[in-house]
Amino acid sequence: MKKIFIFLLISLCLWANEQSKFIRDKNIVYDKELKLYWQDDKSVETNKYTLENSIKYCKDLNLNSYTNWRLPTYKELLSIGDYEVYKPTLNETFKHSASGHFWSIIYKRVAFGKEWKPIKDFYVKRIYFSDGYSYDNDRTGKAYVRCVREKKNSK
Repeated sequence: MKKIFIFLLISLCLWANEQSKFIRDKNIVYDKELKLYWQDDKSVETNKYTLENSIKYCKDLNLNSYTNWRLPTYKELLSIGDYEVYKPTLNETFKHSASGHFWSIIYKRVAFGKEWKPIKDFYVKRIYFSDGYSYDNDRTGKAYVRCVREKKNSK
């Protein structure tokens, strides 16, 4: 009976892992559904930037030899949340987070397949992952940054 219980427990754990939309690899989390790579290293919880500096930080980021990082859109940033949990409201695959605001931005594509660029008068939202609330168009002060990149981008 004990062996059957252990077998069922292991099977359940493996099944649950296969069902997760996120895969962790070192300090990056991959979203299988949206095909996005997410930064998830210690700097996510320690560094705060102004909006302009956060855009530059993501653009210059080289993490696990990946480049082409950018600040996430609001919908992308929302997609990593776990809104059935309180403090943090972030999917458990992510190991690094902070109790504070994270920047997001609305982009436009210069041309299909080309790089993302902020719209001149872009719209900003900040998400507070301790409670899941978001705040509109406040460009003042500093906030945390979690950069994202698309799978189709090259290294």
